[in-house]
Amino acid sequence: MEKDDRRIIVTGLFCFDGPLYKDKNGVYCNVTLTNEMFNRYFQVVDELVIIVRTYSRDKSYIEMNMQPLDLDGIKVIEVDNLNSLSGITYKKKKFKKKIKNVLQQVDLIFARMPSTTSDVILSVAKKINKEYLVEVGGCAWDAFWNHGVLGKIIAPYMYINERNNIKNAAYAIYVTKFFLQKRYPNDHITTSCSNVYINEQSEAVLTKRIEKINDMNLNEIVLGQAVNSIDVKYKGEHLIVKVLKQLKESGIRAEFQIVGPGEGIHIKKEAQKYGVYDQVRILGTLNKQEINNWYKEIDLYVQPSKQEGLPRSVIEAMNRGCPCVGSRIAGIPELLDQSCLFNPNNITDIYNCIINLLEKKNLIKQSEKNFVRAKEYNLNVIETRRQNIFNDYCKRVKNYNEYK
Repeated sequence: MEKDDRRIIVTGLFCFDGPLYKDKNGVYCNVTLTNEMFNRYFQVVDELVIIVRTYSRDKSYIEMNMQPLDLDGIKVIEVDNLNSLSGITYKKKKFKKKIKNVLQQVDLIFARMPSTTSDVILSVAKKINKEYLVEVGGCAWDAFWNHGVLGKIIAPYMYINERNNIKNAAYAIYVTKFFLQKRYPNDHITTSCSNVYINEQSEAVLTKRIEKINDMNLNEIVLGQAVNSIDVKYKGEHLIVKVLKQLKESGIRAEFQIVGPGEGIHIKKEAQKYGVYDQVRILGTLNKQEINNWYKEIDLYVQPSKQEGLPRSVIEAMNRGCPCVGSRIAGIPELLDQSCLFNPNNITDIYNCIINLLEKKNLIKQSEKNFVRAKEYNLNVIETRRQNIFNDYCKRVKNYNEYK
């Protein structure tokens, strides 16, 4: 904390694997790491250093339909992919040396987990006795175990790292109410706050959804899923492609719409293989207004993930009164009825879950339940809890520095 003639300047550090993108004009941009998200930290800091894995793109943020990250007081430090083979070996050591001086200059550390970038930064922070706050958004074991051969090799190591870093954090904010707290306990001050940004909807939203359900042709439905990257397999889009074939064989033509960045090469190959290529639509990145309109248009939201924390897109869909089904993993059972859950490793189980829901009375029942449950994740309610713990963390560090 540096003191000028008027007041103390508080500097924070946010770290995460991301990724963040830099467009062809040098503008940082994203769909989740946005001005809206980073504004929460400026309630307790004046300056924020962001250390995130960053990829350059040859398009503008407008062409990519992403939001520019251009808040005053932000400084981005780009990080290479530390999850790669070269990252695990020599890049990580180089990054540690680079980051020590940065950590000595900041007051508050906000480390989002799981993240190799955060793990490295926290290992240095502990050596120089810097207290930190963790934001626990998922499970390292699930994230890496479901991410190829290299992921399976390093999953145990990443799991132990996450457990130790969360256990020793001065403060921990979990996106779930129970799941992550049980798997990654913290010995100090904790709270639960989803990363979702929703405002309470009027009852007219639910009324329109029920009207939509009553007008549905149950033999022609639209399924939807929103992801941060279409090109990773642990979000399970390829599983729904396989289910499309079973639905087709039972007389139901389901169109599967996928929202998110990426090429979707694997998805297209799967769709071709199972004879449902014309039933899969990759919509690309949508802005906030577009995705809210999209939730209103689809008939059923699906979340067949093999790795999760608390999926923000499910809550957003629920807030629009959309019926949802999802994997019986992580925080998803905290959101949906048991009848709307399935084993993501069992295609028949996913199929049966969808089929059993496809009666209008069942769809209306889940629509009503989802709409009510989503109110628990109202932005104002969540941000109050988050800011309380941020303020406590900031006050604690200020007091510590005064008595050093």
